[in-house]
Amino acid sequence: VEKLSFNYGDDVSLVTVGDIPLNIHNVGLFVRNMFDYDVDYFDKLKNAHQFQVLTESNKTSLSHRKGIYLTNVEKDDNNICKFNLLRCSTNLDGPTETFKKVDLEIVSKVNGIANLYFENPYTLNHALAQIYENSKTFGANEKAKDNKARIKSHSDKTKDMPSNGLIAFCTFYSAELFERAVKNSRDDFHDYMYKNGSVLTKLSFKLKKTVEEQTGLKKQFTITLYPNSLFLIPLSTNRMYTHEIVPSGLPVDKIPTRLGYVIRCSKTKAIHKNGNAYICEGKDCVLLKRPTEKDVADIKALYFEENTTDNVINYGAVNFSLNNGDYQPPNSS
Repeated sequence: VEKLSFNYGDDVSLVTVGDIPLNIHNVGLFVRNMFDYDVDYFDKLKNAHQFQVLTESNKTSLSHRKGIYLTNVEKDDNNICKFNLLRCSTNLDGPTETFKKVDLEIVSKVNGIANLYFENPYTLNHALAQIYENSKTFGANEKAKDNKARIKSHSDKTKDMPSNGLIAFCTFYSAELFERAVKNSRDDFHDYMYKNGSVLTKLSFKLKKTVEEQTGLKKQFTITLYPNSLFLIPLSTNRMYTHEIVPSGLPVDKIPTRLGYVIRCSKTKAIHKNGNAYICEGKDCVLLKRPTEKDVADIKALYFEENTTDNVINYGAVNFSLNNGDYQPPNSS
């Protein structure tokens, strides 16, 4: 380990403390320095994709985030696109895009470590990339208000995920993090400070009330989302805990822009042909229809149950989506 080892030969490969995976309360794996610091992943991802306008669930109001769904998209000579579908509560105004070179690099690295530390993990094959934008607005009285991008406590929706699926929280920041007057924390080398406050976003986990009586489980814990870090959890953690994105308490002009890159596992195969999307199981394909009011009410009731209990939710056959982009032909180039 660099800076901690001595009396080693030239044939030894060094790792940093941040390269060493940490077991977090037996519910997740944290690698503080998963991705090369010398690579500007934020800029590469931003340039590789056209990030889209985003709302939450079926709300009409816009979020302080922009995002895009990513997976492997294959298009044949008949203009039929094959891709993986993963429906959650994030609604975008554009289609899924295929993985680009930078995505394949990130996903490959995460799958590599998943195979080392998890038993029989499903291949991570679907990503939601989101840019968390912070801004300052002025009201009628010219009083400034900070608008910070955040996500309230929730569990990820698992209707398209296999039981042995994983969720990978990857974090990248814009170069402004290193250009502003910030410094490494004296107590935590991987953290960045402005005066006495961290400029970084945190991911807060809280045990659901339905499992609070179980012994041996940490009731609440927080992960600092360091630059180029990875926090990897199984679906059992997603079932027992809610998680929340918590921005820095500093003013927005002191906070860097963050790109959250969440990779998940999709078991749902889909195709898009002749202007329509279909969900496929083997050779049988079912039209992805627009939801009725009852469909929306029923699915949101299951969402609520998944957010508030540790039940394994049986979604049954869901042949609709709350994401407008799922009805559009995915971008294969």
